[in-house]
This record gives sequence, structure tokens and C-alpha cells, in this order.
Amino acid sequence: MRWMFGTAVVGAAFLVTASCYTSGGSSGAAVTYYKDVVPILQKNCVTCHVQGGIAPFAFDSYDTAHANSDNMVADTQGHIMPPWGALDTDECHPRLPWKGDMRLSQADLDTIKAWHDQGDVAGNAADAPAPITTTPLTDLPNAQEMVAASYTLKSSSADAFECFVLDPQFTSTSYITGTNIKPGNKTVVHHALVFSVPGDTVLPDPVQYPCFGGPGAPGTVAPQLVAVWAPGAPPYQYPPDVGHPVDPGTKFVMQIHYHPHTLATPEPDVTKFQIQATTTKPSWTVATGLIGNFTDPPGTKAFGLENGPFVIPPDSPNTQFTMEATSPVNASIFVLAVASHMHLVGVDEKITLTRANPTVYNPQSDCLLQTPQWNFNWQRAYEYDAPILSLPTLSKGDKIEMRCTYNNTFSNPLLAQSLTEAGKTQTSQVTLGEQTTDEMCLGAFWYVYPTQN
Repeated sequence: MRWMFGTAVVGAAFLVTASCYTSGGSSGAAVTYYKDVVPILQKNCVTCHVQGGIAPFAFDSYDTAHANSDNMVADTQGHIMPPWGALDTDECHPRLPWKGDMRLSQADLDTIKAWHDQGDVAGNAADAPAPITTTPLTDLPNAQEMVAASYTLKSSSADAFECFVLDPQFTSTSYITGTNIKPGNKTVVHHALVFSVPGDTVLPDPVQYPCFGGPGAPGTVAPQLVAVWAPGAPPYQYPPDVGHPVDPGTKFVMQIHYHPHTLATPEPDVTKFQIQATTTKPSWTVATGLIGNFTDPPGTKAFGLENGPFVIPPDSPNTQFTMEATSPVNASIFVLAVASHMHLVGVDEKITLTRANPTVYNPQSDCLLQTPQWNFNWQRAYEYDAPILSLPTLSKGDKIEMRCTYNNTFSNPLLAQSLTEAGKTQTSQVTLGEQTTDEMCLGAFWYVYPTQN
């Protein structure tokens, strides 16, 4: 993947608010479900743990919380839940806070543990805060929904890449303000990309066709990336007065990467794509950059793999590679959000921006993001919680580095699970590639710039 720019944004969400709740248990009083635990669940958990949500059960009653209290304590104490990968480390302290930061405070962690240690006491239901109405993160409110043609992944050991053509039927210039991809069968949908193409683009098929590496849409105007779904990514709504312009007649091509879950039976899938759109022109336009997966060393192209070749040996617990690219953008743009991306062997990614011309407000070195507990099953973008004019800037000559760390041993839980399910007892050499068993080292960047520019 080289520099890819488009007036679009990868699908992700920032809808869950963080908790600053302090438990009554801190003063020595008994900790109860209704008084102390429910406020934490409402602020940090029920957006996913709701009927129809992406979590396997809903935290909608004392009985549900009590039945899952062992896992609740283990997963929160282990920082597995809530699933939030953007963490501060000794080498990375982003200057700005994160929007919708899901991390529990130490007081929250202590409250949940104390409640469980004291016997999961229910307490008085009158002490509970007022119920909240939570929309499951599987849907985008007030959205136009387009349904892809059905597809069945046949029993096979090979991954499949299939493109589906969707028509939003835009008759005038519109501006996308939110996106959501809804996989019909998450057991086989590895990821999905949605591109916009001009209405007169001649596609291989008007409904559905096999594709690899992109939407396979040749023409004078390159396809623009509009949305992305990866495991754990909920719907995304852009900030106010920010949008992605779409011309009349534009069509969407949704490329889905299917990965076989079982070789026993065929796996059917019907994936849906939702958008929010308006005809009101926003002040700010969104663009997306996907950077990384380089194979050659940096040189005249101003991007490359710093310490190649990209080969992860079998049974290697700590292999690192650094991808770097120098910005070709002529004007300064604002970095709204950032995300890391690897596959199952990856365990840590750090993304750093080094500026050619630093200022008081934009220092020479900015650690934009580190995900030191990378989990392929929980991928999302991380948006800075700041006004647009206070966001980090990226200017011509600035260098972005993605340092990716891999653990190709059975001590890597996700890798071990995948290998075991495939009947393998040993690891093997891993290189860059599109297959789930290959690896990647990518950074995804959301940029905004004035619409008039």
C-alpha cells in the first residue's frame, strides 16, 4: 500500500464516553450493584453490551451482571475490557486526549473488584441512576442502507476477495457525514473496504465480481476510499461541519475479504452499507491516507521499509520493522484521527510524526498513537478530542514512521488460537501480504482541510 488519498474516512466510531465515576466503596461503605456498578456500566459498557449490540450479552439487569461478574473482573483488571488499544507508554504520550476514551479509571476498576469480592451485592434498586436509551453500535441512526448481493464462501482453504456494486442514487452533490458497514457473517468477513467511483465508470459487472487488491475500476478518476470495516469497528459519525463530498451519479464498490472459518460447510453472507448524508456543504472536507506495507528501502520515492527485507522467522518472539514515508502534501492539513493495522502475528505498533519545520504548537516529534496490546479482533480509529485548529498538523516534508512488532510464537494468544484451529503445531515464516496468515504494517490517517481549498 502506497500513499492513498481520497475525500473519505475509514469507518470507526467514537460514541462511548469515558467514566470519571468514583465509587462509594472508596469510603469503606458496602459496594452494591445498583448504586455503584450501574453508573460504570452505563458510561462504559452498555453501548456494546445492549440487546442487539456487538457484545455477546447485555448488561441490562443485576442477574446478567452477576452471572458474568467473574469475567467482568478478570477482563477489566487485565485491561481487556473495555476494548481500547490506544495506551500511554514510556515512549509514547500523545499530546491530545482521545475522544470517547473508554478506559476505566482506577476508581472504576477498584469498584468493580470490590463489588465482586463482597459477594455481588444487589443493593437497593432505588439507588440506581435513571435508565438510558442506548442505540446498539451495530446501526447508524437515520441512515440510508444499501444491501449487497448475497455471497456464499465455499468450503476452501483459500481466502476470497469479492466486490459488490451499490448505488446510493445521488441526484445532486451530497456530503457523507457518517458510515457503517454491517457484515452479515462476521465469522468469514475478514475486512471490508468501500470505494466511491464516478457513475460512468465501466465496472467488470454491474452487481458483483471477484477482485483483488482494489475495486478493479479503471478510469480517469481514481476510486476514493469511503469506509472500512475490521473486527471491532463500530459505526462512525464525522465531527460537526465535516463531510466527504460525493458527486451526482456516484456508485460505491464494496470489496470484502472473506477468510474461511470452517472447511466443513459453505458460509453465506449478506453485508450492508449505511451512510448518513446531507446536501449542505460543510466547512471542512475529510481525506484519508493509508501508509505502509512497503517492500523496498527508502530512497528516491521518499518512502520505504527501513530494515528489510520483511520476513518474520518462525518461533521468533520479537521481530520489528519500521515503515516510513515523507509527506508529499503541499499545504498543511490537520490530523483528525489515526489507527494502526496488523494481522495475527502483530503485538505492538507505534506511529510517530517527525516535522521538517516544527513550531511551538507542533513540535519536531509527535507520537501520534501506540497500541502496545494490539488485538486483531478489536480494531478502531482513535480521534483526538480537540477543535480542528488545535489538531496536529502534517506538512510537506514531514516524516511518518510506523514501527511494528511481531510475536511469531505460540505465546501470542491470537496466533496460537488461529494455528490450533488450523490443526498446526508449529509456526511458519510470515511475509507481507493480503491473506490473514500474512502480515501488514499500516497506519491509517484521517485528515481535514478547509473545503474551499
